[in-house]
Amino acid sequence: MNLIRLQNDTITSLKVRLQEMEKLASLEMGGNSKLESLYNELTNKQLENDALRASIENIHSENEKEETNEHHLAKIGDTTVGLSTTDRLLPNILRSDFDEECEHRFGLGLSDNWRNTKEEWCTMPSHQKDDDDASSIHCYPYHQEHKKQGRRAQKDMFCEGKNIFIDFNQIKGTHSKTKPPLGSQYLNFGSGATFASCQKTGKWTDSLFMPHMARQLGRMVFGKKHPNAHYEKGSTYLLARDEDCENMFHSSADHINIYNVAQILGLDFNALQVALFDRHFDGPFYELISRAFSPNHPLKRIGDYNGKVVQFEHVIWHLESPAGIVFPKVGGPTGLMQCHHSSLWEGYRKHVLNQFDLLNVPPPPIPTVLLSFRRRTGQKNVGRVFQDEKVLTDVLKEGNMMSVTSIDLGTLPFRKQLELVRSCNIMVGAHGAGLMHVLFMAEESVLVEIHPSYRLDRHFRLASRMTGKVYLPMRSTEPVTCKGSSDAIPVDKGEFRRTMDAAVRIARSFDDGASECGLTCDSRILALDKGNDPLYGTLGTRKGTALNTKFPCH
Repeated sequence: MNLIRLQNDTITSLKVRLQEMEKLASLEMGGNSKLESLYNELTNKQLENDALRASIENIHSENEKEETNEHHLAKIGDTTVGLSTTDRLLPNILRSDFDEECEHRFGLGLSDNWRNTKEEWCTMPSHQKDDDDASSIHCYPYHQEHKKQGRRAQKDMFCEGKNIFIDFNQIKGTHSKTKPPLGSQYLNFGSGATFASCQKTGKWTDSLFMPHMARQLGRMVFGKKHPNAHYEKGSTYLLARDEDCENMFHSSADHINIYNVAQILGLDFNALQVALFDRHFDGPFYELISRAFSPNHPLKRIGDYNGKVVQFEHVIWHLESPAGIVFPKVGGPTGLMQCHHSSLWEGYRKHVLNQFDLLNVPPPPIPTVLLSFRRRTGQKNVGRVFQDEKVLTDVLKEGNMMSVTSIDLGTLPFRKQLELVRSCNIMVGAHGAGLMHVLFMAEESVLVEIHPSYRLDRHFRLASRMTGKVYLPMRSTEPVTCKGSSDAIPVDKGEFRRTMDAAVRIARSFDDGASECGLTCDSRILALDKGNDPLYGTLGTRKGTALNTKFPCH
């Protein structure tokens, strides 16, 4: 702007001088066409600059107005998401076409796209829309790219409602103490168990409701109120969990979906009430759901509403797990597995860690291995156990200047699992749901996944890439042994040693690590890394004499 003003001042000065010269030329020579032409050119230039300055001042004025608007952009890791529906989450930074596609499939760009699908499915007559007790339902049907082909060519959808009534006396099903049989894990709704004063619009399409939502909204009654209903103020999130909600992989689909919906709607987790709207038992992730998504309100079940008719000020029907972005198929047939560092995954990851006060944990100073075992019990004949755990532990004992913890994470409360995972930078385990913990490892980390010979899944490769972790796979070539439906994986000792040598070599270079070596490291190389000095006594390792690093040639 200052440059434009300076340019105009210069032009004005030149025009004054030219006018003087033109008068002189007219007196002496009867006029000068070249001077007149130059004068006109300068006049046109000044007009262009005036127009440019006016345009810039207008843009500057609009920016100042936007900056004074009262809205709060969502920040990764914040507990409060308070987002206005006009805000765009996706940062306006330069991206390649491929980066842009990845962001719109896996990142906050997905939230942006989903928000733009908002449709009014239930509305009041125009003269009643502004009434305090007016009801409405808006739905968000979105066709994810990977579902535009094949047998699952369908849209995924969640909905939100205002002043919606639910008669809990007409809902059948109580939550279980153990995992309910397949097919009986969800609630049953009588006709009119859900009702509202609004009327369906032409957008209403029963076939677009997701499975649990269809049970409820498919039997909804319209144009009805209840004058004495209990009023539930604020936002209530009705969470119908995956049929395998005790499984960390499948439950992560639900949890990331909740986070995504919060970005789309601008929900404040500190004010949100989550209701577990299913018949599942509490499960191992009850604490995660409570702390991450309903921190100031105890989780509710349908029994907590005591058979009342409840009017919900704002209710959200869950984006159910089949819409999740944790499944490798979201990568499409080719290419998209190259995507990495998803802003949506990273936002979810940091939010959960923050809610457990584990976001600002410093990274481990040396390779810190968490060896995750699965073990059969009398209650559960789990699959993908290791045929001989000692093969793995013996190899890890060969290492020096490193730490190793071996544990069955499934035996621990979720918070304790999270603390262990957060403090490690190498996690090792057989293909299984527990490897979803890769989301919560130290910022620089390696996941070593041991595949049985018969599995070709890429679930945890995707999770590693989306959260910026190094993925290091290993495949067993020998057939598994079986005990009923449970398989035991044989692990070749030499192959595991080579894999762990690579993993440890990578981890020694994390942060400002300077030990360029693998599983078993020469003490002279370790001595070059000053960061190791405080740890010799703790690990029972003797410090060697450092290699001479002076240039030897003269």
